[in-house]
Amino acid sequence: MAGYVWRRSAAGLSLLGGVLIVGCWLLTFFTPVPFLVPLAVVAVFAVVQFLVGPRLVEWLVPAHELARGEDGYLSDEPVATMVARQCQLAGVPLVRLGIVEDGDPNAFTFGHTRRDARVWISRGLLDRLDDREVEAVVAHEIGHIRNRDFAVMTAASVVPALLYYVTAGARGGDQSGGNDPVRILGFVVYLISELALLGLSRARELGADHASCAATGDGDALCSALVKIVYGMGERDRALAERVADLRENDHHRQARRLARKEGRTRAVGALGIASAGSAPSLDPAGPQLPPERLVRALRFEVTSPWARWQELLSTHPLVATRIAALEASGLPGAPRVWCGVRTAAQASAEERLRARAQFLAELPVHFGGWLCLGAAFLAFKGDPGQANLTLVSALVAAAGVLLVIRATLRAPLGTPEPVARVADLLDRLDAGPVSAIPVRLRGTIVGRGGFVASSDLVLDDGSGIVTLEYDNPLPGAGLLFGATRASSFVGEDVEVTGWYLRGPEPYVELRAVSGTAAGTVWCWTFVSRYVLSAAVLLAGALALTFTL
Repeated sequence: MAGYVWRRSAAGLSLLGGVLIVGCWLLTFFTPVPFLVPLAVVAVFAVVQFLVGPRLVEWLVPAHELARGEDGYLSDEPVATMVARQCQLAGVPLVRLGIVEDGDPNAFTFGHTRRDARVWISRGLLDRLDDREVEAVVAHEIGHIRNRDFAVMTAASVVPALLYYVTAGARGGDQSGGNDPVRILGFVVYLISELALLGLSRARELGADHASCAATGDGDALCSALVKIVYGMGERDRALAERVADLRENDHHRQARRLARKEGRTRAVGALGIASAGSAPSLDPAGPQLPPERLVRALRFEVTSPWARWQELLSTHPLVATRIAALEASGLPGAPRVWCGVRTAAQASAEERLRARAQFLAELPVHFGGWLCLGAAFLAFKGDPGQANLTLVSALVAAAGVLLVIRATLRAPLGTPEPVARVADLLDRLDAGPVSAIPVRLRGTIVGRGGFVASSDLVLDDGSGIVTLEYDNPLPGAGLLFGATRASSFVGEDVEVTGWYLRGPEPYVELRAVSGTAAGTVWCWTFVSRYVLSAAVLLAGALALTFTL
């Protein structure tokens, strides 16, 4: 398995090595900074990150850590048995296992070495996934530890840090503009190093997927877990979930675990499409050898929209469809069978694909064009203000204003929000993306905040699935203040939400307002600032253009 990881990582590591060589050459050739200075700074930064990082994560994402004994965990949590089993299969020491009491389904690994590795698993993941899927996720996390890839990522992150130092050093060394070529070249190489690091991160995820499939022999369970985690799928019996939560609050943990296991077994049967129609009405099979149709529909955006592939290049994790395809092609005995061919099943019609490509080509210049025009105007004016072509500068500012106004209009349309009965029904909407949003009105229960101790974002569960509600405010520190003071008051509340549904690497809703009976109403004003600033840029450019013509 380690061989597979290194093959997937070879391109990224080679690129990072080349970038490091170019960066060192830039530093020594164009600047007077001694070569050992940036290396020392970056080395100290890496050591501090290595030593302090795990403690920082423990503070930011608090968890209840299960006690360990000689033969396993001193707990009858079902996940404890799974983690102990997977550690033994992988040949790694028993990891430190923590349960994050948050409704957002998530699991991650961190630490220094194999011996002090931690695996944090959220309550939302344990409640939403069945036993097969939980074990597949556990095997994935243990795969990270077995492959030692978090140590590789820590070392690789040194390269972008060094390149940033090169760029900053060139900027500070000469204010006359003589160092502009080295600044530009250094910045470009820095961006390349960041892309290579992201590629390396995606490779480690594929390697952990392979480790999970090999350890459990159940690639289908991992595929369904990925879809449910990324897209918030998987319905819950609310009455049963409330009973489990009530038992936990009253310290009846053993009874709560028995109920949770019962719920997990029921979901395991329903998710395979073999339960009665009345018990799982929303999980109709897409075909005789395919997973439920609603899970397949969640992948339509990934396999249809060019935005999905674009965002994958800028993400730490591969698309779910990419991960499923990699498992299909792995040749492992546990390679997916039910999920085999899901990309074809999720494919949109030819007309929809054509429309998605046209939307991408129209939105791409809108997404980046405004800022590029402003950057070009700044460079044209900065070179020699006395000799600058003011008409060109004014035209660039005006063009930036037009593009920014269009972007603000697409990102936050001011029309009447569309009432959405089920969050899951939004997943196959191809008209949403990172630029174009759908104004929506949702109802549901806030079940978590992503586990982060000061997170300003909320997680909404409406019974059909979950979606992240992104709180954003233009005032500096407003998000941190909301996360530290008011966000927790919404957890457990039934709320009404208005905002804009967008597709990033994962679907999310940018909040306009969220209202709860006890927590009150919170408004977000970032959309207003976008409109005001873009209009101000347009007005400034138009006025400047009027005076220069």
